[in-house]
This record gives sequence, C-alpha cells and structure tokens, in this order.
Amino acid sequence: MPRRFVRSVVDWLGPPPALPRPVSLDADRRAAVALWSSALLLVVLLYRGGFPNVTDVLPALGAVAETSLVAQLYWVFWGFLCYLIVPVGICLLVFRESPARYGLRIHVSKRHALVYATLFVGMLPVVLLASTSASFVNKYPLVSDLGVDASRLALWEVARGLRFVALEFFFRGYLLFALEERLGHHAIAVSALPYAIVHLGKPFPEALGAIIAGGILGFLALRSRSVFGGILVHVGVATAMDLVALAQKGYFG
Repeated sequence: MPRRFVRSVVDWLGPPPALPRPVSLDADRRAAVALWSSALLLVVLLYRGGFPNVTDVLPALGAVAETSLVAQLYWVFWGFLCYLIVPVGICLLVFRESPARYGLRIHVSKRHALVYATLFVGMLPVVLLASTSASFVNKYPLVSDLGVDASRLALWEVARGLRFVALEFFFRGYLLFALEERLGHHAIAVSALPYAIVHLGKPFPEALGAIIAGGILGFLALRSRSVFGGILVHVGVATAMDLVALAQKGYFG
C-alpha cells in the first residue's frame, strides 16, 4: 500500500521539468568534490572557522550572550557563508556551471506548489501542539533580547529566512544534485544524513522530523529541479514556530 501510494503521487506530479542538469566533470568526480567540500564546510560551520563567538571577531562588543540578536546574526553569517556563498563559488569556479543546475532557481509547477502548500498547512497543527511544550517555548525564538521593538523581530526573521535559503540550497541543491547522477534517488538519503545531524541539540520531535523533512523535500527538489518550494515551506514553518512561541510568552499582549 505505501509503495502504491508513493507511485500514484509520483505519477500525479508528472515527469521532472526539462531544465538543465549538472554536466561538468564526470559523475564520480562531481560527487567526490561535493562530498569532501560538504564535510569540510560543515566542520568549518560547526566551529565557525575557529571563531565561535562574535566577540572573537569584534572584541569591542564586550560580553555578548549566545542568545542575543547580535550573536545570532553572527550565526546567520556563518550559515550563509558555508551553506551558500562557498558552494555557489564551487559551482562557478570548479564545476564551471550555473548554480541553477543545482536547484538554485525559482521554479515550481502548480502540482508541486499544491504539495508544498499541503506540507506547510499540515505542519501548523504540529507547531501548535509543540508550542504546549516548555522545551519548545524556551527554545524559540533563538533570540532572547527581541524586546518589544517590532523592527528587531523583523530583522531576525528576515536574517534567519536568508539562512534557510542557504541551508536549502546546500542540502537539497548543491549536495543532492551533485550526487544525483552517481547515486540516483539514494542521493536523497545521503543529503538527509548530515541534515539530521545538524539538528542535534534541537527538541527531540524536531530533530526526528528533520529526517522525514529531509527525505520529502529532497524528493520534491529532484522532481521540481528547484529548491524554491522547500525554501518557502522551511521559512514559513520556522516563522510560525517563532510567532507561536512568542504568543505563548505573551509577546503580542
């Protein structure tokens, strides 16, 4: 039954669009570059290049809490650098082809849009249920000094949204598309593995859900040849998580 259901969904979505795919190097060398560079970038990101705290770069800031807005913007910077800027550079300078071939394009069919919308709406009850947990409310938003200034909240949501653009490209674009020719759909599992690992430290249901989300969004990225829909879902769910948590804390009065 599950296999028949999956097959019916695949048939309903139709064939992937005839958009340009990665062609540089050969499949083995492209996969090797993507895998080794991804391993290096994830370690650099984890340790923030040896400068884990924003005060390591800007000591004049003095004592800065890890959950402060400035510290979290520093976290966003490293994510943007390692998830997007460097991989795009590898696409352009090593693979010598457009990042669009690796999913960094705005493209979504009406049927794919319906699936993404369904995923987003389906996640809202989960977010609302999770918001009843003290661990969830204590965790989100990741910034603890938003105060009552709406501009600070807006700045944070935009910055984190840009980090999700980078994250989606890295896992569901750069890594996934570079491995596709060599591994086929097994590339989805390979890209989902490090994606799950970067969720260590998050609430258990969220970390567990990352595996499922990684598989579904990876599949949809390959079918649509774009990470655009995944970006919209990821940003939408993350924003909803923050707003619901803030509501629980009485932020909106």
